[in-house]
Amino acid sequence: QTLLFCLSGVLALSSGLLSAVVSGLPLWVGGSVLCLTGAELVNASGPELEKFRGELSYGLLGGRRVRQCGLGGRASSFYFFPELLSAIPVGLHVSVLFFCGVVVLFSSVASGFFFFNAFGRPYETLQGPLGLYLWTAISCETF
Repeated sequence: QTLLFCLSGVLALSSGLLSAVVSGLPLWVGGSVLCLTGAELVNASGPELEKFRGELSYGLLGGRRVRQCGLGGRASSFYFFPELLSAIPVGLHVSVLFFCGVVVLFSSVASGFFFFNAFGRPYETLQGPLGLYLWTAISCETF
């Protein structure tokens, strides 16, 4: 049973760490954008269109775009809160940040409970079996 508690604790801890790392990554969504004006000027088609295809990637708080209009890539960065407040609702970003924090918090508490049960008082839960199952269920639901 100690091995089972340790395995569950490591799983909950890795879930919390993974969600914390994913929250900070800049590549949540990616796409490509065609510079239609440049492609129409030179009447590009087929493989030539790749010279006019730019990239767009953004994460939770900012992003990066590379414009390709046939003259090479021009990279620029943008951030959501100062620049895109009128286009994207702030409530969406705040709720995503809140739930990412909830995932990290509940996963940390669940892993703490598991390690407490594995090495603290042997095979006794802090708030009874239902307390242990409750924290685990909340942690899994938020992830």
